[in-house]
Amino acid sequence: MNITIRSFLTLREVMGGQSTLELEIGNLTVIELLNELSDMFGDRFSEMVFDKARKGLNEHVRILVNGRHYSHIPHKLNTRLQQGDEVCLFPPIAGG
Repeated sequence: MNITIRSFLTLREVMGGQSTLELEIGNLTVIELLNELSDMFGDRFSEMVFDKARKGLNEHVRILVNGRHYSHIPHKLNTRLQQGDEVCLFPPIAGG
């Protein structure tokens, strides 16, 4: 099945400068997709998305599945992705 991944700002840079990435994947959950992307794009991607100390996601990263924040969908990170889904990744942003 094919899904679209849109990356923004510094995550786009880490993902080779591509704003849109079309991937053919198996029956993956959101968290499994993030782990696959971590394998594809290496430590810098992983460091931006995951918080190793907490053993989970970086609390400041934003992940939308079909326009909805993953925390607002029934199975959250364990949501199975479907054909044609769009996943948007926004990196942590500092500022004030």
